[in-house]
Formats: sequence, structure tokens, C-alpha cells
Amino acid sequence: MANLNPVEFESSTREIMPNLQIVRVDQLLPHETHDNQRSTPLIKRIQESGIWLNPPVVAPMDNERYVILDGANRHFCLLSLGYPYILVQVVDYESESVKLETWHHVVSGLSWFEFLRNLREIPALKMEGMDLLSARAKLAQREALAYTVLSDNRAYALSADANTLAERNHVLNRIVDTYKMSGTLNRINTDSLSVARRLYPNAVAIIVFPRYEPPEIMVAARDRAYLPPGISRHIILGRAMRLNYPLAALSENGETLTQKNEALQKWIQQRMADKRVRFYAEPTYLFDE
Repeated sequence: MANLNPVEFESSTREIMPNLQIVRVDQLLPHETHDNQRSTPLIKRIQESGIWLNPPVVAPMDNERYVILDGANRHFCLLSLGYPYILVQVVDYESESVKLETWHHVVSGLSWFEFLRNLREIPALKMEGMDLLSARAKLAQREALAYTVLSDNRAYALSADANTLAERNHVLNRIVDTYKMSGTLNRINTDSLSVARRLYPNAVAIIVFPRYEPPEIMVAARDRAYLPPGISRHIILGRAMRLNYPLAALSENGETLTQKNEALQKWIQQRMADKRVRFYAEPTYLFDE
């Protein structure tokens, strides 16, 4: 598939267009489990809209497969709806345009008593109360799997006898399952409960997870040692969003994969000609996700 040439944007900076491709759904490998709280309503929105809005971001694993960096829920939705193809944005995981950070979980929808009781029922999970600074240090040194904050100055370090990535992720999934099923999970980038409650007044706890490195994400996908949903946070410079691409183009309509990608490139070129594409260099909030 031919690459697009650099395009002159209104900002007078030269940017390379995002690498958008259509691939088979079964070529994508998630590195995390999907979140039913997000995927269930998303399936309905995709069906009703008939468009593919925000493509998952993927990185090549080998000649045939890609790791999903962001978009596990959208991938799950297309699988559930039976579409054989998916439109993705392909990025170079080793480039400076991709940055890996970590989301924390703010938990609501259950009492702090239920939250702690559910954690204590996880076999082999150890909970050690301590001040917040000490919990941060334990997590930074990977002496804890995670820590939970129930007040601004106190925390519980969560640990277990887990040495491999697969063992650690298994326990983390057990932790997240305790509130993913019975409570409400939202993502946040602070471990201050008072700050979290400005957005989520009924929040009872925050779970703080370790920082991952890109090789761990790749191995988690390759070995199916999935992270819990909503932990890895990939920040992409030049993220393609709001494509509004026809969903029907991802169905089995008699076109070959090559033909589908040729049609996609023509569609992109027409969007450029119609001045429908704009590059935002600054961080942006979207209120229609």
C-alpha cells in the first residue's frame, strides 16, 4: 500500500499523515481484557451509527500480527458484531511519538467495607496498611503489585507470591474483578481521593498500578497474559480520531483486503482535498466519546 506524502497543515508545520490501514480482525492481539462497562454500550452505539469513529492504535508484532495499544474494547465490539475487518492506526512503538503511561482506577458503586472485604477474599493476596508515601515507594520498587487508597494519607499495599508477568497480571485481574463486576470503574491519573471525588463524588477507593514498559505490553499480548482493562495508557502524537468511516466497508462485501485499503486511501485523499482533516498539536478534551 502506498504511503501518503507529507501534508502542509494550517499551522504551517509539516506533519506525516497517520498510517491508517484496514486489516483482518483476527490479526490483532489485545494486551488487556476488555471492559464490559465500556464495550456493552459501545456495541450499541456502533450498530446505531453505522460508522467507525476512532480507530484502535496498533503496533506491529510480526509480519502478520499487530498488538493493540489502545482500543481493546472497540476490537471486542467488532468481533462481537461479526465484522471480519477493522480499520486501525499503525504506529512505531519505539518512536518518540508513542508514550506509555499508567491509568489508576477510581472505584464507586459499593461501600468501602464491601471493597475491602472483596479484596481480602482473594486467595494469597496480602494487604499491608501504611502511609501513602511508603506505598508509592513499594510500588515503584515492584515490591507491591498495586496499592489502594481509602483516604488521602493512608493506603494498603497489595502483594502476592507472583514472580512472572503472567502471575502478576493474573492477580491484578482478580483484584479488578472484585469491583468491575459489582461496582463502577473509572480511569484517573491521581492517587488523591479528595481530588478524585471532585469528578466522582461517590468514589470509595483508588487502585494504583505499576508502570509498565513496552516489552511487557508486547509479551502480555503474545503470551495472552492480559493486563486488566484500563491500566495501560498510550499517548500518541498524531492520533487519528473522528474518522466517521462507513462501517459497511469493514464487512465481507466482495472486495479484497487490497481493494479495501485502496478505497480507504482514496477516501483519505478526498478528505484532504475537501479540507476535512485538521491537526491539533495541543492536548485536547473530547466530550463525545
